[in-house]
Amino acid sequence: MSKKDFIERMISYVLIIGVIISLALNLFGLFLYYFENRLCLEIVLDGQSRLSLDSFINHITQINSYTILSASILVILFTPYVRVFTSMVYFMFKKDYKYIFLTFTVFIVLSILILFH
Repeated sequence: MSKKDFIERMISYVLIIGVIISLALNLFGLFLYYFENRLCLEIVLDGQSRLSLDSFINHITQINSYTILSASILVILFTPYVRVFTSMVYFMFKKDYKYIFLTFTVFIVLSILILFH
């Protein structure tokens, strides 16, 4: 297998692994929520409907269903971000300057959106 094939597979595996990790965290979080709330699957959004990195970091020490479900959402949100970064590295490796510029532009836009959201 050539280096090109290896890097292309690595880029595709980033998405697959991100989705699998998010799915596993989501299922585990739902399982915990199911048993924490006495088998009641009613989700009450009293001020917890907004996912923010600050609240996630503040509550990371409490391993409960909300933390696991929040982690699952963060993983699925950051998977495309990591994918764009991996693609940018791949195009740097290939020295394809046109696509380096395009992926770098997408990376900057995603970074700005993440920082100001």
